[in-house]
Amino acid sequence: MNSEPQLIVNQQSDDETIRVWQQGDRRWLDFDDGLIQSEMSLSKPEVLPLVLNRAMLAGTIFVGLPQRILLAGTGGGVTARYLSHQFPNMVGDAVEISEQVASVAKEYFDFPDTDNWTLVTDDIVKYVKDCPHRYDIIVVDMAINQKIPAWLMEPDFLQRCRSLLTENGYISFNILVDEAKGFVGYLREIRLVFDRQTVCLSMPNYQNTVIMAFNNKPQYSEKEINLRLPKLEAEWGLEFNEFYQQMLNDNPKSSGVI
Repeated sequence: MNSEPQLIVNQQSDDETIRVWQQGDRRWLDFDDGLIQSEMSLSKPEVLPLVLNRAMLAGTIFVGLPQRILLAGTGGGVTARYLSHQFPNMVGDAVEISEQVASVAKEYFDFPDTDNWTLVTDDIVKYVKDCPHRYDIIVVDMAINQKIPAWLMEPDFLQRCRSLLTENGYISFNILVDEAKGFVGYLREIRLVFDRQTVCLSMPNYQNTVIMAFNNKPQYSEKEINLRLPKLEAEWGLEFNEFYQQMLNDNPKSSGVI
């Protein structure tokens, strides 16, 4: 019989409640807003239990193996931990505005303690303005009260993010879909900045859609992708073929990347 969830952290910051729960083998982070921000298996901390975290990396289907990645919005740092385990030579920077959340990521979610990973406490808007690095992937997973911050879709922020991408780099956005009109507006803003080089990946049974935008036209054809998928799935341990089939359903031909 499963035990009841145990609240092991309950902290109040300036604008949010930070809670860490544990039930059996599961540990998760939420901000008392009805959404799980991060989840880990205590017996297999290197895996990504939440499909959304896995889907945010699906743009790799269209490009080569990333060497450096930026996580905008760290939460528990589960993506950093997965990548550090799966690809020890990969370099990563995780940016989190809340010192308390960053502390929770280190203490309760095993944020990687290696030379290759850095957890920065900073405002992502300021970080992208001053950042000297270039990234193969930028993962943007940020919401306030279950809504996308308005500044996240401003052209200046999107342009600056694009300028930080390598030649074949891409950026991945977690979009909370509350209404069709709002989603179309988000997609329009991203497509304008990224020359329509985008692909959407919907999450069945969730209110999330991942939008991936590419700095340049992806380097692999449909035939090459189909040949690569088995190797990619073995290398990453992620359901890339399932994600790709969903992308084919979600995106009309010649809509950007598909």
